[in-house]
Amino acid sequence: MTKRIALLAALAFAASGCSGSDGGGGGGGGAEDLSEFSAYCTGTLLVDYDVQIASGSGSWTGSSQDAFMAPAGTHFLVSPAFGSWEGYVTYSDGKAARIDSDFSTGLVKDKDFTSDCAVDESVRGANVLLQDATFYEDETLSGEPCTLPATTVLEQFGFSSFGGPASVSASAIKETCGWDQAYSDDIAYAELIPK
Repeated sequence: MTKRIALLAALAFAASGCSGSDGGGGGGGGAEDLSEFSAYCTGTLLVDYDVQIASGSGSWTGSSQDAFMAPAGTHFLVSPAFGSWEGYVTYSDGKAARIDSDFSTGLVKDKDFTSDCAVDESVRGANVLLQDATFYEDETLSGEPCTLPATTVLEQFGFSSFGGPASVSASAIKETCGWDQAYSDDIAYAELIPK
């Protein structure tokens, strides 16, 4: 309960200082912080939503019983998802969260959120890291780590995860780490729409 109150207070504080634009606001503390993602389409929630926190290997955890939410007024990253919209929030502590929308409808524009740049749900975006991700050459996550920062674009992207570390390939991993294939237990990414 204490986590929910603290997060709500931080997000309410951030929302109170935001204008009505879709520019991606946020303040200090644990509030949303989209400043690193200014090149991508954002939206503003019109209603409260629970969020799921990035929990490693490309997975998200949380439900309406958990202590995390994004209140109306929260600025978020808009993502196309199989003919509907999804949303992601990044926080000032570097963590990412996914807005827990209805699986069958996703986020509904002009009902759940507003955005000037979310126009076509079938558009293809870029796969982008939402938070710093640590990669290893070995599936046991041993050896020298290689970290890619949030906002890294994952071109020629391959991803699979079956409960353990995610198996990932991307040109950014090859260029930065020198590996064709890498493994991560803290990767969080989304398909984002460039502005």
